[in-house]
Amino acid sequence: MRNVIQQRKQGQREHGVALAISLILLLALTILGVATLTSTRFQEQITSNSQQKSASFEAAESAINSVLVDRDLIINSIVNVPPAQFNDPDPVFPPGFEALLSASFDQTNDRGVSLDINSAVSIQYCGERAISVGTELSGDLSRPRTVAMTFDVNGTAEIENTNARSDHVQRASLARPETRRTGNCVTPIP
Repeated sequence: MRNVIQQRKQGQREHGVALAISLILLLALTILGVATLTSTRFQEQITSNSQQKSASFEAAESAINSVLVDRDLIINSIVNVPPAQFNDPDPVFPPGFEALLSASFDQTNDRGVSLDINSAVSIQYCGERAISVGTELSGDLSRPRTVAMTFDVNGTAEIENTNARSDHVQRASLARPETRRTGNCVTPIP
């Protein structure tokens, strides 16, 4: 009889242990699930930030390219610098470009979520540098001397309500008659 009573008490204790183990396993699975959701949310945020940075990078580069393809815009922007700034000009912002660029870079996806990208571009005159003697452009000394008119095109882009911002500068030059103007560009540090 004593043996039977001991077996019953032991069986009742085993049922209590099974309940405790089940609760511990349930708690561990819950913690694992919450950790997975947090990690997924974090990875989503990283992906979103990367996409926004990429969009701002592309917009800044596109702003630069939109100016570099328009030779007349560049020449007119530099030639029309006020005489007071002849040798030390401030950057020139082509008229109407900011609104045009910002409107053309805004993006909307198929769910109606949009990226409001503000973009701007400026042209900074850097000065003149001699073209190598012996080139076709420098061969005839009876005409005005031809030089390389050097300038920087600075494109910026920023996405509203985020920290995504890009600021890019590209230096270029055009062959033009010499004016003996000096420029105001800072050499970029690599």
